Amino acid sequence: MTMNCWRAINFTKQYGHLRIMIFSLLTMFFTFIITYIPATYIFVSTTFSDRIFFIFLVALLMIYPLHKLLHYLPVLHMRQKIKKGLIFRSGFYPIITVQIMEPISKFSFLVALLTPSIIINSSLIVLCFMYTQFALYFIILLAYHVGLSFYDMIYVKFVMMAPNHSYIEENADGIEILVTNPD
Repeated sequence: MTMNCWRAINFTKQYGHLRIMIFSLLTMFFTFIITYIPATYIFVSTTFSDRIFFIFLVALLMIYPLHKLLHYLPVLHMRQKIKKGLIFRSGFYPIITVQIMEPISKFSFLVALLTPSIIINSSLIVLCFMYTQFALYFIILLAYHVGLSFYDMIYVKFVMMAPNHSYIEENADGIEILVTNPD
C-alpha cells in the first residue's frame, strides 16, 4: 500500500510559536471570563473558599502531565511506534513530547487529540457543581486547560478536513495527512 501526502501542515511556519502562545493565552483568559460570570450567578448562594489553595497549586502543576498522559493512553497499544521525551525550555520549563513515528488512522489520531479535552474539561465542570465552594479554583483550572488544549484544537481543525480514510503522520514541524493510492 503506497501513500501520498494530501497535505502537510507546518505549524511553526504557518502560525509561529509566539502567535500560538498568544492565542492560547487569550483563549485561557476568555474562557475564564465566559465561565466565571455565569458561575457567580449559578452559585450565588455559595461562599467561595480558599481552604484548598495548596491542592489547587498542585492540580495546576499536574494538569499538563495529565493532559499528555491522556493523549498517550488511546495509542498505548502502539507503544513501540511512539517516541516519548522530555525537553527543558529556558532551562527549567519541562515540555513532554509524545510523537507517533508511523502513520495512524484519522480516527485514532482524533481520539488521541480529543481525549484530554473531553475527560479533563468535563471532570472540572462536574467538580464545579459537586464542590461549589471551590468552583473558582475549578474554573481557573478549566480555563488553563482550555488554553493548553488550544494547540490540539488547531490539529483537530486540519485533521477534520482530511478525507475519511486518511492517515496522519507527525513530524517535528507539524503533521502530514496521507491518503492511500489505489493500485
